Amino acid sequence: MRDFARLARLFRPHAKSALAAVLAMVGVALFTTVVAYLFGPLFDQVLSPGQTETVRRELASDPAARGIGKALGATEAVRKTAVIQWLDDGLLRLQAAAGVTEKNRAVALPLILLAAFLLKNLCAFAAEYRFNAVGLAFVRDVRRLVYERLLGQSGDFHAKNPSGDLISRETGDVDRIQSPFGTDLADLVQSVATLAGLSVLVVSRSPELTLIALVVAPAIVVPVVLIANRLRRISKAGRERMGDLTGVLSETLRGHRVVQAYGAERYEAGRFGEVNDRTFRLLRKGAGVMALSSPLVETASVLAFLVLLGYAGKKIEGGTMTLGAFISFGVGLVMMYQPFKRATRINLALQQALASARRLFEVLDAPVLVVDRPGAVPIAPFEREVRFEGVSFAYPNGPDVLANVDLVVPRGSVTALVGPSGAGKTTLANLLPRFMDVTAGRIAIDGVDVREITLASLRGAMALVTQEVVLFDDTVRRNVAYGREDVPEERIRAALAAANAEEFVDTLPKGLDTRVGEAGGRLSGGQRQRLAIARALLKDPPILILDEATSALDTESERAVQDALERLMAGRTTLVIAHRLSTVRRADQIVVLDRGRIVERGRHAELLALGGVYRRLHDLAAFEEEKQP
Repeated sequence: MRDFARLARLFRPHAKSALAAVLAMVGVALFTTVVAYLFGPLFDQVLSPGQTETVRRELASDPAARGIGKALGATEAVRKTAVIQWLDDGLLRLQAAAGVTEKNRAVALPLILLAAFLLKNLCAFAAEYRFNAVGLAFVRDVRRLVYERLLGQSGDFHAKNPSGDLISRETGDVDRIQSPFGTDLADLVQSVATLAGLSVLVVSRSPELTLIALVVAPAIVVPVVLIANRLRRISKAGRERMGDLTGVLSETLRGHRVVQAYGAERYEAGRFGEVNDRTFRLLRKGAGVMALSSPLVETASVLAFLVLLGYAGKKIEGGTMTLGAFISFGVGLVMMYQPFKRATRINLALQQALASARRLFEVLDAPVLVVDRPGAVPIAPFEREVRFEGVSFAYPNGPDVLANVDLVVPRGSVTALVGPSGAGKTTLANLLPRFMDVTAGRIAIDGVDVREITLASLRGAMALVTQEVVLFDDTVRRNVAYGREDVPEERIRAALAAANAEEFVDTLPKGLDTRVGEAGGRLSGGQRQRLAIARALLKDPPILILDEATSALDTESERAVQDALERLMAGRTTLVIAHRLSTVRRADQIVVLDRGRIVERGRHAELLALGGVYRRLHDLAAFEEEKQP
């Protein structure tokens, strides 16, 4: 119930829009009840006129019938005529107003029944359409809320949660919660209102038959409750398996070239098949549980109706009930089946939605570890230095990635971070824009702890160019001007020219307005890298982070990119993570990391003379470069 209450609070902004649909559903319930009632007059006044008076005389002279009414806690008048008499009077007034007589009643009553039926369906259309619109709007808002939460999460959150599982939550789980606040909400309101109206009708028609129906009701309700509990558990597990499935799919689609290059198609198909089979078995079990609910309810309902039919047959034979009254009662009872069936299915769908809601709330409730501190201020113009003071970092429950790092990066200098894989180079660079926060020590810009600076202004003062360039499936123009609106074309072209990218962009089919494809897949690696450099040039930040920006390029592409990088780095404070010698030789200082600690620092020649870690890395890199054509 706590999860449902929380979903209801999220739904609150849409409550007013849902009110009109609720009123339309009340109209559905009202006209459904009227339709069920009209079968009584139709049979008694059109198909068997005169029988009603005979029954009234029989009831008046039957002490047993009067005794049943008193045992049920109602007066004889209420038992016989209270609600029905009110409906009868209303029908008579309607017929009088419409000029209906004994002669044309056989035509008028069916027309009145048809009109009530049409009005019921008109209300049903209006309500379902409106409820669906409200449900879709609700899902839109929840999806945006979850997406914004994911965008704001820090690097350690994304390191712990596979992207495939997060995509599954953002898509499948969000879609799953639409039904309880869209179609299912419409069905619930209609079902409850219709059941209420029809209950009044059937009780008024025959309290005795209603009492028999109530005796049978627990046989229907208990299995439904048990099935709902079982389905809730299966549904949550099923959503988790779908997250695993999406994760495997996302990995293999993203790395399809590696899969093919290593001939691992069969292996990946087997891995996917294993997860797919586990998901199938679990979802099949859930489908079996859900499929069981309808036959149980239907079988119990048919048995109950047969019992009622036997009892009513004796009353009709004894002259204490009209055929029309029983037909009206029976129609009302049968019409209660669909609303009751929908209500039970809504309960099952609600259990599935609550399982999905729990997974969404896990995302929404996950703490955002990197946020603006109270009193955080915008960054001041950068003047002196970036300083790392005793910086350490470790993921939760993991070993230290960085330990007691001290480093000063003067304004306008180039600092190269080198070291073996896993040394902590990228982690150190990621701590500066606060993609993650230090676990000990501090990072200061001009003496101000970066945690005391607003995130927007801190990151606005930096640009990042990485080996794995992130381009979006949009135009060249929008990728270069990413995050900025209404940038003049001349500024975009100036950035492209400085990045050695304008020439190849002009050869594209639509120039600046050419879409680059998912992850820039329609461009070469060098072209993607130069667009990323153009994006950084357009931003024009004082601090620049280059994370192995040329390590994946061939020699020819590297020359074009390196030339663009030289222009980008000019006059900026730059942190460079690189393996290529050409990138680090001209650095003002080279910092060598190994196992999360700084083991050497100095200029290129100085570190070579030491004959330590840097010399080994240098010799290996030089050997690799000699092999390049």
